[in-house]
Amino acid sequence: MADTAAQDRGSDLRQDEAFLRRAFHRALLPCVLSILSENINILVDGILVGQRIGTDGLSAISLCVPVYLVLCVAGSFLVSGTAIQAAKAIGRQQQERSQRLYHTAVWACLAVSGLMTAAGLALGGPLSALLCADPAIRPLVREYTTITLLGALPKILIYIPFWFLRIDGRTKLVARMMLVMGGGNAALDLLFLYPLDMGIGGAAWASVIATAAACAMGFCWLCGRDSSFHLGWSGLTAREDWREIAATGSPSALNNLLQTLRMLTVNALLMGAGGSELVAVFTAVNCISAFSLAVVDGVPQAASAMLGIYSGERDNDSAALLIRRELRTGLLCCGIFAAAAILGADAIALAYGLPGGSLRPAMVCLAAGMFPALGCSILSGYYNISGHVGWANAIITCRVFLAAAVSLCAALALGLSPWWFLILSEAVTLALWALAVSLFRRRHPERTRYLLMDRSLEEGGQVANFSVAGDTAHICEASGKIAGFCRENHMEPRQVMRFSLAIEEVMTRIVQENPDTAVHFDVRVFSVQGTMGIRIRYDGRAYDPFDPRRTSGDAYLGIQLIAGMMEQVVYQRTFGVNTVQLLL
Repeated sequence: MADTAAQDRGSDLRQDEAFLRRAFHRALLPCVLSILSENINILVDGILVGQRIGTDGLSAISLCVPVYLVLCVAGSFLVSGTAIQAAKAIGRQQQERSQRLYHTAVWACLAVSGLMTAAGLALGGPLSALLCADPAIRPLVREYTTITLLGALPKILIYIPFWFLRIDGRTKLVARMMLVMGGGNAALDLLFLYPLDMGIGGAAWASVIATAAACAMGFCWLCGRDSSFHLGWSGLTAREDWREIAATGSPSALNNLLQTLRMLTVNALLMGAGGSELVAVFTAVNCISAFSLAVVDGVPQAASAMLGIYSGERDNDSAALLIRRELRTGLLCCGIFAAAAILGADAIALAYGLPGGSLRPAMVCLAAGMFPALGCSILSGYYNISGHVGWANAIITCRVFLAAAVSLCAALALGLSPWWFLILSEAVTLALWALAVSLFRRRHPERTRYLLMDRSLEEGGQVANFSVAGDTAHICEASGKIAGFCRENHMEPRQVMRFSLAIEEVMTRIVQENPDTAVHFDVRVFSVQGTMGIRIRYDGRAYDPFDPRRTSGDAYLGIQLIAGMMEQVVYQRTFGVNTVQLLL
């Protein structure tokens, strides 16, 4: 009777946002600061070069951005592909594969950065001519481009600590690393441009040196004792593995590649419409737009490691909750940033040495475009991680290049402000996505709206997700719900009782080991293809309740009992929280 009552109470348990919200918010600020610092290089270079060298220098910085973006294409393609696959491997308890993916990222980045530096330097003249049609500005473009290519190694390698430290749950270290890059670049810009008077080359060297220092810091942490990843030679060589890496890395790389094409196209159209003065205005707009990525891209990136692991676990409920949390938080952050951009338009123009009022229309369009841009970024990030790579690439292609180029051409042809393309590129993409999803679901009605999830396991009663507060009453309710699930999936009554009591003891022990923390649990019970298991994810300090060094003696008989009942017991600490996976 007591067990039945516990089961009835447990049936009321539902998954809530409490655990996800805490884990997501821990990652959010470091991610936002990281992207802010990453884009401070372009922002500070633009402001200081504009003040010190003038409009020609500012235009040269804008014209050289595609070279920087090409390096980003290489780094993001290799590292995002391997990192997302590593997160999925962790979700499937494939620790060795996650390590080999890390090794693959390191050695591939080293090889590609060397090749890109050599090729870029050999073709420096033609590259400068391609980037700049104005002979007066071309020497500045060539100098900045050459130095940027000399620094290809740190600019590509820095993606490795940026991604893998986040998977390891050490997002604060990522923020410190990127703050060193941004702050170091600003300090070196001031030194090289003013006391040393090194011109535009000084701005380029400042960026390279600051990036190299941040990259070195990141690798020191990745190679430390607390890291879950360790350097080695055992990379992946099979074609199937590289196809998966390429598919997963393609959206990030495509985004940077299309950003490069977008910059070339927009610069050419604006140069033809208004000369270097309009390009200089776009340089300021583009820098603030890059700054806005701290929200538009930072919010989805804060959830990327968690979504990758949930994808490996096929945990649709947690993924859907996390995406809703992304959207709510992102919209609030977009509102704050948009207001600041509009109110500060004149101050930004003054900082760049531009006429007063010249940035107001552009800042209004940029601010309004952030809201649909957030939706596009969340969708493309989720689709990539969940395996719908074609959808992710389609959204990125439309919003970054196709819709942007078409809307800018239309605005110029109609005599409208060219800055309308900052809104239309995002809004048109969302409208086309909504139409495509509705057409897709007519052929695949089993998929969920918008996220296209396969919920066959949930609908078949083969999985159950719920959240549990770390107190005695709720732990008892969780034990009852687990017992009910086991009965429904035909576990023997005697095993059900022993199993539920043992789970209760494990969760109680975890709470006792965190006396100063309000522990919260996310529990997932599943029965798939004849295998029954339970995943318990909890915050608090790093603690493995099944560590043999801690579970000897009569006080741990329940834990010893459950370990003996299991085919496999796996403990992991990922994205800063603990996970225990038990397979019957």
